[in-house]
Amino acid sequence: MSHKLSTESSSSFYVQLYKIVDDHLTDQIISWRKTDNSSFIVWDMKRLRRDILLKSSSGVLLGRNLTEFFAKLRSHGFRSVVKGPGELEFAHDDFARDPLMKKKLMAKALSESIERFDAQIKVMKCRIKAKKASLKVENLFQNLRI
Repeated sequence: MSHKLSTESSSSFYVQLYKIVDDHLTDQIISWRKTDNSSFIVWDMKRLRRDILLKSSSGVLLGRNLTEFFAKLRSHGFRSVVKGPGELEFAHDDFARDPLMKKKLMAKALSESIERFDAQIKVMKCRIKAKKASLKVENLFQNLRI
């Protein structure tokens, strides 16, 4: 089953994962595969949990523990690449180290953020409109009592 990044899931997950995998400060914990950057490897699960998932806001999107993180990877279309014992490598057909892909992910995340903001504004406008209508009806009833 193939998951396209832009259609199947929120790009915020992919953006956050890309940032962490691409960050050279986390290379001892998680990094791109050195040969072709088409997958990433989790080098240190304890530090991934402790230093990334538990300590940063990325844990909200990526999962607060390793089980949740791996489940989210699977649900977003990542597959395990069979390696030796203790090595965890994950691949996705549309997730690779590529500056153009990074820009596309950021643009998609920004677009989703704007859409959420627009939806919140619409909800607020509806609430204001309903409140005005309620006050108008209330005033009409008060005028009828006089």
